[in-house]
Amino acid sequence: MVKHIVYLHGFNSSPLSTKAQQFVAAMAQDYPQVQVYVPHLSTWPAQAMQEVVSMVQELDGDVAFVGSSLGGFYATWLAHKFATKAVLINPAVRPDLLLQDMLGPQSSYHTDDGEYDLTVTHLDQLANLLVDPLTDADKLLVLLQTADETLDYREAANWYAASHLDIEQGGSHAYDNFPQRIPQIMLFVG
Repeated sequence: MVKHIVYLHGFNSSPLSTKAQQFVAAMAQDYPQVQVYVPHLSTWPAQAMQEVVSMVQELDGDVAFVGSSLGGFYATWLAHKFATKAVLINPAVRPDLLLQDMLGPQSSYHTDDGEYDLTVTHLDQLANLLVDPLTDADKLLVLLQTADETLDYREAANWYAASHLDIEQGGSHAYDNFPQRIPQIMLFVG
């Protein structure tokens, strides 16, 4: 079984997000032998990935990634970099394009980190993390819900067509009933 899982939160989110907390609690109860890490990701994509890479390089044993929304985009890059498995939950496909209309002041949903400005430099850093062509697609499990109000699930279904797709009707961007999917996640990452 995988020894470490790194959970990556979404845009303007934090380790205090509902899914992150549900994942940590379920893992502690049902899979206590697996170490779970939920880093607070920098708003700067290059810095966020540099910090996660440094953390993973210090770990001993197999690592897998679980990422939600922007975290799913990051998990794709990290799985490619470390040649390991990842589970993507309603992932952002091209956040460099998706976030263009959101340039300007931003703040986190779960922490009081203060405001920051989302800039073109952020978008450029995101574009540099795009894994294109998507290689090792079979190492990715993509969990999608069709009623995602933030992202069009069809974009992810198309982008990750060669991956293990699990498309559920209804739901939301938050991914309804997420805790019930944790056994499936663990079966996939091994």
